This record gives sequence, structure tokens and C-alpha cells, in this order.
Amino acid sequence: MDLQVTPENTIFALDIGTRTVIGLVAVPEEARLRVVAEYAVEHPRRTMFDGQIHDIAGVAAAVREVREELEARLGFRLHRVAIAAAGRSLLTRHYRVTREVGEVEIDERFLSAMEMAAVRGAQEELLAELAATPEDYACVGYSVAAYRLDGYPLASLAGHRGKVAEADVIATFLPASVVNGLYAVLARAGLEPLHLTLEPMAAVEVAVPEGQRLLNLALVDIGAGTSDVAVTRDGAIVAYAMVPLAGDEVTEEIMQACLVDFDTAEGIKRKLGREREIRFCDVTGMEQCLATEELLSLIDPALERLAGEVAGAVLGANGGRPPRAVFCVGGGSQVPGLTEKIARHLNLDAARVVVRSRRSLGPVICGTEGGLDGPEGVTVAGIAVTALRRLGHDFLHVVVNGREHRLFNAGGFTVARVLALTGFDPRQLVGRHGRDLIFTLNGREHVIYGEPARPARLFVNDFPATMQTRVRHGDRVTVEPAADGEDARCTVGDLLPADGLVRIALDGCELALEGLCLVNGEPAAPDRLLREGDTVEICTALTLEEIAAEYAGRPLSDVMITVNGEPADPTRRPRQGDRVELIPAGAAGTPPGRWDAREITVRVNGQPVTLTGRSSYIFVDALARVELDLSRVRPPVLLLLNGRPAGLTDELRDGDEVEVSSGGG
Repeated sequence: MDLQVTPENTIFALDIGTRTVIGLVAVPEEARLRVVAEYAVEHPRRTMFDGQIHDIAGVAAAVREVREELEARLGFRLHRVAIAAAGRSLLTRHYRVTREVGEVEIDERFLSAMEMAAVRGAQEELLAELAATPEDYACVGYSVAAYRLDGYPLASLAGHRGKVAEADVIATFLPASVVNGLYAVLARAGLEPLHLTLEPMAAVEVAVPEGQRLLNLALVDIGAGTSDVAVTRDGAIVAYAMVPLAGDEVTEEIMQACLVDFDTAEGIKRKLGREREIRFCDVTGMEQCLATEELLSLIDPALERLAGEVAGAVLGANGGRPPRAVFCVGGGSQVPGLTEKIARHLNLDAARVVVRSRRSLGPVICGTEGGLDGPEGVTVAGIAVTALRRLGHDFLHVVVNGREHRLFNAGGFTVARVLALTGFDPRQLVGRHGRDLIFTLNGREHVIYGEPARPARLFVNDFPATMQTRVRHGDRVTVEPAADGEDARCTVGDLLPADGLVRIALDGCELALEGLCLVNGEPAAPDRLLREGDTVEICTALTLEEIAAEYAGRPLSDVMITVNGEPADPTRRPRQGDRVELIPAGAAGTPPGRWDAREITVRVNGQPVTLTGRSSYIFVDALARVELDLSRVRPPVLLLLNGRPAGLTDELRDGDEVEVSSGGG
């Protein structure tokens, strides 16, 4: 199917290398990119060394030539371009951050705060080590290599609960001068930056798809000036490294061996593996002819140095052990024998170190006929794919809490990234819950919970936002820091009833008495603040003995006292809702405070009544168990027990006769 190619649906990518500038224009096609035009030129002289721009005007001339050639093929103007910075100037720092979870569910806010703390810690370590300032080095991207919860590794912490969470972060930093040089070249070539990434990040994006990153693999991008390394494991990119040696090392060895200038040596290098004999003129003008095998033997020391340095960087990035396989990309990877030497230095089978061309990338990128489909075309393809996935400006002006910042974007901005890159203290995003107050109340543990923390409030252009809200050029980000919750606070007065009275049941009748609060056994005033571990008792101001004497007129010697059906110490103070009963003592020879329940039967006005549940009974107990027609009983009322006058508190025995009648007959 023919695709329509317009300025609106194309992505323009440039790989500005030490020896060549490669331009690629592609059109998104479902889940892949279709390359519609590409062009490469060599720098006419050495305007870049080891991946760094030395001659801005010279590099800009090469970029302009690529742009104009592609525009002629497409028929429209190219304005914006995605580029990559060389890994030579890239600095990486690993940082582990640990946070107490507090038995709450981990959410995105918590994770973002952790990651921001890691980025900030990595940046502080880097700047302290280099005696630099944030204006000299900025974080241009980070990735989480691993999560752990209570020591156990997890792919994601969101939604989990635990005690201690950890995140291992790889933060990458770039000097501002490197980025400024690239942007100066684009400005002179009449281009604007669409997106900027790092060369190893771009290469690994297409050479090692996400589905393969569960494997322990290494990607080596061997250019002219530098060799960049990325290592994957457990589904993530876990390390980056850089070797300051690459294809130019081999070219310079050829210069010495063949007595030729740099450009001639570069041409000889590209013929290695393609021709059996190579003819050239040395600097004296004499024509020479060397067999490829002889030339390879001459440059073998340079290949050994390069292979050894690359293998050392791979081992260093992979914790000292070889990966399962190594993918090599970049023009420098095509020198015959180089991959075999890398394999030998890594103690790997030679088949495990392979050159990966663009043709091997499957559906990720589709090459044009006769295009740069070899390993030299992988990085520029990765730049285009990365731009497609993370399209956005690379330098943005944002305002955070009234202060303006100029940020470098390695792939889109969220509120979380803005706060991380501007040095916002992540501790201001998560407040502390107020401390709980735990004490014993009336014999049971009682908890008063501290006030929950008020989370930070986020706004973008005065609209409520989250940590994942996208931030664009010119946006204003406002953060209202989280507020700690108040610690739990309780006074004695908070526990007392509102009217200050404690209600109990005395022999079945409700009684409201003045309340009293004892703290650790001592009376406490209403304004007394409780402390952790206090023992608190809310009770009546009067003891059981005083209640019996004052409200029932019963001396302690005459009664036994029960609370909620159990014998009680007379000096005890009853609590809210207690059932207090005063039971006559001594009738059955039972000392106060102890009794055995017994059952008796008496007759009330001729009706048999059985009394149960107590050790002794009085006259009024029998009256409470029958229904008397009081309308027929007129004063004066006669109370008779076994035919003799009796009082309401006279003790009853089994078989007694109880009679209630009118005194007038």
C-alpha cells in the first residue's frame, strides 16, 4: 500500500557521528516506522573527535547538505529533527532509596516521591564529586532497575503493602555544553530540535526490544570515536557504559602501518573483508598492494585493544560476569575479526557475539531498497523510533512555585519529572500521619488515632493535577506541600460523660452519680493530658460501701455486694453501666462478699411463689414476683409474715406465708 508522505506525518532523524552524518525520514505505519528517504555524508575534514563537536560550522555544513538532499527527494521543507548526543560525555549514577511504608497501600504518589528522591540523591553525589553545580550537569533521564518490598524483588510496588520499600534507579547526566553544541549546529543548518536522546538509549531501543530485556544481554554501539554499552536484565536496562575507543582506533593503526593519511586509512578500513587485496598510495606517492590477511595482522594490536576495552566495559556494567549474548551495531562493528575477539575476551562462544543490522530489527523499522540497512543504520533508526514514542520539546521553560526553570527533556515531561529535575524536596510530597495514642480504658486497650496527613496538592496552570499530569512548554507548576497530621491528643475530660455523671443500676434502679477519672490509680483533673501507656478508669466518686450506706441505708455488715453478678470489694468504685446489688448477709451464715445461690418457695396471699438466683431473700422479693390488685388494698397496709407483722426487708425462709392486706379489714 502506498503511503502518503507529508510534512505533517514524517519524522526526521539525524545521527551526527564522528565520521558521518546520517539523515533518515520515516513515516509511522501502525507499530513500525517505514523509511521513505535517507542520506549520509562524511565530514570533509575531522570536525569531530571522539563523538564531540569541535568545529560547529563544519558539522553544520554536513548537516545542511543532508537536509537539502532529503528535501530534494521528498519535495518539501524539513524544519524539525530528532537527534542524539554521544555517550562519551554521559555520566551515570546508581542510587538506592529506601522508604518506610507504614503499612499503607503503596500508590503512584509514593512511588514518584521515592524515584524523585533517588534522582536527587544521585545528582547531589555527582555534583559533590565533580564540584559542579546543577547548571553544569542536569539529569536527562532515569530508569528504575529494580524494586524491593521488605527485601523481596517485585516488578512493581503499586498496590502492595509492607514495611520497607526500595528502588534502585539509574540516573543519567549530560554536560550542558554538549547539548548547546548540538543545538548550535542545528540552528546554523536551519533546523529546530524536535527531540534529543542519548545514542546508547536510541540504539538499545530498537536493537534490544522490551520483550528481550528479560535476558541478560549487552548492546555495543561501536562508532568512529566512541563505543557505547547498554546492559539489560530482568526486563530493564540496568547499566550504561562508554569506551573512548572505536573505529578511529583501527583507522589510526592503518595510518601507521601503511604510511597513509587519515582519509586513505578510512577507505582501506572499509574495504577490509570485501576485497582480497587492497591497493592504495602512501604519503610518498608510491602505489602499494597488500593482501587483506596481511593488513589484518598489522592492525591486530589495535583490534585487541578495542576488543579488550569493550569487553572490560561490558563486564564492568554487568557486575563482573559476561552476559548471555552481545549485539554489536555501528559502522565500527564491521571490522573483520572484532566480534570474535570480543567473544574471546568475554569467554563467550563466538556465535554469541553478533553484528546486528537494521535488517534484523523485524517489524520495528522497514528499510528502503539500497538504504543504510547494515549496523551503521541502527542508531539513526533508534533515534527516529524514540522520537516517535516520546515526542516533545527538549528544552522547556516551566515555572515551579514561582521560579522559572529551563529543563532538558529526554522523553516527555510529567509533574514528577519536573519536580525531580528542579530539585524539589520529595519529603514535602508525603506527610507524616499523626502518632496514635494507646492506653488502657476500664481494663481494655483503647486507641485514639492521630490525624491523617494532608497530601501535597499539585496544580498545573492553576488546575488540579497529579504526578502523572503532562507538563508542556511555558506551564506553571504549583505545589502546596503536604502537611503532617496532628498527634492524637486526649484529656481526662474527653473521656468523662458530658454531664459528668456515671450511671449504674442499684438493685435494679438507675442511679446517676458524680463521675471520677483515675489515671494510673490516682484521681485526675479534667484537663489532665493522657500519655502513651496510661491506665485510665472512669468510675463513680463514691465507693460501693459509700453507695450502700448513702443510697440504701445498709451498713456493710448487713449486706454482701455484687457487681455484674460477681462479689466485689466494698472499696471498689463502680463503672458506667455496672449492675450493683446489695444482698443481706448472714442469714445462711455466709460472710459478706461470698454466698451460694439457693431456691425457696413461699406463699403470697395464698399463691405459691418460687424465688431463685440468690443466697438469701427478703419480704419485698416475694412481692416483686406476684401481681397484686393494689386497688383492693387500702391504707393502712398490713404486712404479715407467718401471721405476724413484718417489714419489707425481713428475711424469708422456705415455706413462709406472706400476706398483704388492708389494715381496715
